[in-house]
Amino acid sequence: MIASLAVVALFVFASQARAGNDGHAAFERLKSFAGHWEGTGPDAAKLTADIEVTSGGNAVLERFQVLEDGKPMSMITMYYVDGDTLKLTHFCDAGNQPTMAAQYDSASGTITFDFVSGTNLKPNDMHMHHAVFTLADANHLNETWTMYKDGKSVGAETMSLTRGK
Repeated sequence: MIASLAVVALFVFASQARAGNDGHAAFERLKSFAGHWEGTGPDAAKLTADIEVTSGGNAVLERFQVLEDGKPMSMITMYYVDGDTLKLTHFCDAGNQPTMAAQYDSASGTITFDFVSGTNLKPNDMHMHHAVFTLADANHLNETWTMYKDGKSVGAETMSLTRGK
C-alpha cells in the first residue's frame, strides 16, 4: 500500500513538473525576450513590440503597437510572478484588463496563459482570454492571442516577431 502511494505521489509530482508550475523559470525565460521586436500580424499588418525588464527585475513590460485599418493601436501587457505563478495583465485597446496565469513547458520553451479574472469587463464583453508565446530561437518570437466574446472563442491572432537591430 505504501509503495503504491509512493508511486502515485511520484507520478503526480512528475506531472506537475512537466505541466510547468514553475512561474519563476517561466519569468526568467520571459525576461530573455527583452528588446525591440518587429513583425507582422493578421492581414500583413506591420507591428512592433518593445519588451523591457522593469521594477527592479520584478516585472516585464511589453508595449505593443500596430496600424490597424489605418489607425494606430497601442496596448500594454505587464508580466509578473504571483507566488509561484507567472501572470500577465493585458491593458487592452478595448478598455478592459484581463489577467491570465501561465503554464510553462520548458522543453519546448512555450508559455501558455489562460484567463483567470478581469477588470472593467462584463461577462459577455470581448476580451483576450488565452495566449501562447513560443520563442523559436533568440531572434524569433511568436505570440498567439485568442479573443473571447459571449463566453466563447471568436478567433485567434498570431504575431510573428523578429528581434530588431
